[in-house]
Amino acid sequence: MNKKKVTLLLALLAVAAYGEESIDLGKSVIYSTTGFATEMRKTAANPTIVTSDKIKEKEYKTVLDVLKDIPSVSITKDTFGSTVDLRGQGSAIAKRNVQILIDGVAVNSLDTSMTSTPINTIPVSSIERIEVIPGGGSVLYGSGTAGGVINIITKNGKGLRADVAYDHTSFGGNKYDVSAGQSLGNFDANVMYSKTNADGYRSQSHDDTEFFQGNLKYNISDTQALEFKYSHHESDIFSPDMLTRKQLQEDRKQAGNKVTKVNTEKDDYVLTYNTKLSDNLEFNMVAFQNETNLKISDKGKKPYGFFDDKKKGIKPKLKYYYGENKTSSVVVGLDYIDNEAKRWANMDQKEFIITQNKFDKETFGAFVMNNFATGNFEFNQGFRYERSEYDIWRKSTLDMANMMKSGKPGKPGKPDIALPPTDPLNKNKVEENFALELSGSYLYSDTGKVYTRLEQGFTSPPPALLTDTVPYEKKTPMGPMSVTKYELNDLESETYRSIELGMSDYIGNTSINTSVFYTQTNNEIYTYMVGMGKQTLNYNIDKTERFGAEIALEQYFGKLTLSESYQYMHAEIKKGTEKKYDTNGNKINGANLAGRKIEGVPTHKFTFGAKYDFTPNFNINGEVIYTGDSYIKNDNLSGKRSSYTVTNIRTGYSFDNGLTLYAGINNLFDKKYYDSVDYSEKNGYTYDPAAERNYYVGFRYSL
Repeated sequence: MNKKKVTLLLALLAVAAYGEESIDLGKSVIYSTTGFATEMRKTAANPTIVTSDKIKEKEYKTVLDVLKDIPSVSITKDTFGSTVDLRGQGSAIAKRNVQILIDGVAVNSLDTSMTSTPINTIPVSSIERIEVIPGGGSVLYGSGTAGGVINIITKNGKGLRADVAYDHTSFGGNKYDVSAGQSLGNFDANVMYSKTNADGYRSQSHDDTEFFQGNLKYNISDTQALEFKYSHHESDIFSPDMLTRKQLQEDRKQAGNKVTKVNTEKDDYVLTYNTKLSDNLEFNMVAFQNETNLKISDKGKKPYGFFDDKKKGIKPKLKYYYGENKTSSVVVGLDYIDNEAKRWANMDQKEFIITQNKFDKETFGAFVMNNFATGNFEFNQGFRYERSEYDIWRKSTLDMANMMKSGKPGKPGKPDIALPPTDPLNKNKVEENFALELSGSYLYSDTGKVYTRLEQGFTSPPPALLTDTVPYEKKTPMGPMSVTKYELNDLESETYRSIELGMSDYIGNTSINTSVFYTQTNNEIYTYMVGMGKQTLNYNIDKTERFGAEIALEQYFGKLTLSESYQYMHAEIKKGTEKKYDTNGNKINGANLAGRKIEGVPTHKFTFGAKYDFTPNFNINGEVIYTGDSYIKNDNLSGKRSSYTVTNIRTGYSFDNGLTLYAGINNLFDKKYYDSVDYSEKNGYTYDPAAERNYYVGFRYSL
């Protein structure tokens, strides 16, 4: 971005108006570090919290829009959706190493090899707050938190209220939100409905989404409450194919060679019970069940892939306060989760090869987290034990008649048909892991703290990665054919050790949050794949490391608020060799990956934001986001995805009668960049172009 554009942005956003400092030094709380309300200052972390007020102020459209603004977050996109990354995991690894929670319940997909976690199933109008905790969390949440935890907490208001909202966006987008709530005696009831119908930036891209949520809370007493929440999400998302360089030069908005339709249906049931058993003892229990169904098809054709993810479980926790003035506490909890994933796919979309998969992962966990406070010091010690039992069933069938008609039998040495043995693979496995945490904070003033945290955590393998697709030659009535079969591999759990140092404070008119961190991971899981499941090899890399620094600043000058953030991230494979197959189907060692940078991890990310309140009812705000370049592949031989800078600006006016009008422009300076870039020997470089300059206008009315 050139100097003229920077100057223009500053002129629009940062009209200096120095006045009385306006800093809220209240005791803000966070829920995701212990499962109970905890003062932010007493946590050995620097989390980012985005409240419903901030969501309204910036008029975010989706959860992904919220997360894009956070310096520790990177987002990549593929056919199945978007992947949220924290602390440099990399696009593929982040699916299993960043836990996404809704009301404390993990929603990550079990079948990480073929699907992405459904992020945008919750409309932002139903969100009370989003808590982002980069780096760790294994003691409280178990497997898959090396990158961190994102907890989306939905609303459950009290009293009589009603809201209606509408906005219109570029490309013919329309979004409607309606919500209402009422309290009757000891009951609080809330419902909300959201509908989106919008074309996308590229030709034939489209989003048709509906969401409903209802909750009923029974306040049994002043210290006891029972709440039930139900939500339903249904969407049809049409995603154009990646473009070749030639197609990109012809028309970056074109659909490419095909358009993939992803139909998603998701139902969530959550029952929460909270009680205060005594002055020293609190109890919390969450029971849940959710199911996500995906259908994948080419536009206008019948589905060729079906994915079903079911999860049910219960998470009871006790918190006991002790010590002088009850400033110390210990949390004890249990987890039980039964997660089942099914996959049916017509692999070549010509009805020759039908694969069926059923994966089940049953997990039991127990943890204890002790917080001991003495004077201005806070010390935490945590331990977790987790046992996972796997049941893996995989099978492929071949429609021989259709294959013969096509004249496409397999050839020796070329496993282009997936035909496993007659008997399906049916295997069981058990994984046991533990996590440790030691941390300490020193509250050196009423507003400042320094902290350090040591953690040892783990990620147990997703079930689909516990098998390989192995080529071999099989005798058939047509003669020898090169086919494949499934085999259970010897994949081990990932384990990591991390250390973090940080501080936060208000100094003068400035809020400061900063941290430095280092993580070493052993047995990180990687996948080598040829074609769509024709040859797949899952293996452990000996050692990887990630280290970096984060800093977030905010300055208050009366009506003007400025904010800046920066993240430096170094992610590298320290020791390990690629595993692959040769042309004869034999497992061999590939390239030595030591010293290679991990794919999809930007080294630098910088944000600058400003907000000016002309009156209590009228403001203008915006931000500049710079995302650095990143390697496309782990071998570092395919080049990098280029860096890019995006500028957004918005304004809003709230009338005293409850009506708010707002408008905004995304990508103000019309930057041409890409949501994702890929490379293969067959297709060369392919691109998914991001939207150029676009706008939105809307209103919201609240009673």
